[in-house]
Amino acid sequence: MRVLVVGAGVIGSVYAGRLIDEGHSVTLCARGHRLDELHQSGLILENTQTGQRTRHEVDALQIPAAGTAYDVALVAVRHDQMLPALPLLANLAADVVFFGNAAGLTDQLSDALGDRALFGFPAAGGVREGPVVRYVLIRQQKTMLADTVDRSSPRIRALAATFGAAGFPTHVSADAEAWLTAHAAFIVPIGFALYRVDVQPARLAADRALLATMVRATRQGFRALQAIGNTEIPRNLRVLYQWLPLGFAVRYWHATLAGPRGELWFAGHTRAAPEEMASLAEALRAAVHRGGRPAPDLEALVGERLR
Repeated sequence: MRVLVVGAGVIGSVYAGRLIDEGHSVTLCARGHRLDELHQSGLILENTQTGQRTRHEVDALQIPAAGTAYDVALVAVRHDQMLPALPLLANLAADVVFFGNAAGLTDQLSDALGDRALFGFPAAGGVREGPVVRYVLIRQQKTMLADTVDRSSPRIRALAATFGAAGFPTHVSADAEAWLTAHAAFIVPIGFALYRVDVQPARLAADRALLATMVRATRQGFRALQAIGNTEIPRNLRVLYQWLPLGFAVRYWHATLAGPRGELWFAGHTRAAPEEMASLAEALRAAVHRGGRPAPDLEALVGERLR
C-alpha cells in the first residue's frame, strides 16, 4: 500500500514507522525543523515500554508532488489544523483519513472531500525529544476508523486489516462525529485540569479535589451527549465514569497521572497543543449545550480559560 502521512509528530511518526515495518511504501509530509530532522537522522522511534529503538530511512517532503498516486493519506494533524490542510488534500488521488479528533468538523471535511473523507483516531501517545519519538501504545484503546458513507465498506475493512497487521487493534465506528465528541468529553477535562497545575501530571495526581472535578466534568459531558442520542462512548469509559463510584475513578487517575503514563499519554500533547485543546473544548461545549443537561464542573474547568 502507498501511504502518505501528513504530519510527522508523534502520531504520524509512530503509525508511519509501524506501516514501514509491514512493508508498506510510506511518505511523510512535514515542515521546517522536523523535515530537516527526517532528512538528516531518519525516522527514529523508541518504544518506552520495551526500550526498543528503531530507525528508518523515510521519504519526507513538504508538499506532495502533483500527480503522485497514493492509496490513502493519513492526516495526523491537530483539530485546529484540519480545515487549513484541505487545500493540500483537495487534489490528491487518494482516500483521506483525518486521523485525530475532528469533533465538530466531520461534516465540513466530508463536504470538502466528498466520499474520499474517512475518519480515525490513534491509540498511541508520546513525546518528541529532538529527532527521537518516544511513544507508548495505549492498550486500553483501539485505533478507531470510520467511513461515513458505508460503515462496513471494503476500504474501511482493508484499512482496519492493514492497521491490525501493523500492531494496532481497530474498532470501526458507526458514527465518527459521535465517537470523536465522546472522546473530547474524556480528554478535554484532563487537559484543562492539567492547565490548572502548569501541565505537571504529578501535581494533578496529588490534587484529589481537582481530580474529582475532572471526573465529574466528563460524567456530565457523557450524560449530555447521551441525551442527544450518542451511543459511541466506549464501554471502558462508561464503566469508569458512569458505573463505578467517583472515588474509584479518582484513585485510578491518581495512579495513572503519578506515573510515566501521565506525561506520555496526556501531558506531552496537552503542553504542545493548547490551540487544539481550546478548539476541542469549544466543539464539546456546543455538543453539551445541545444535550440540555447541566455541566457545571465542565464549565468550571474550561470556561474561565476560554473567555
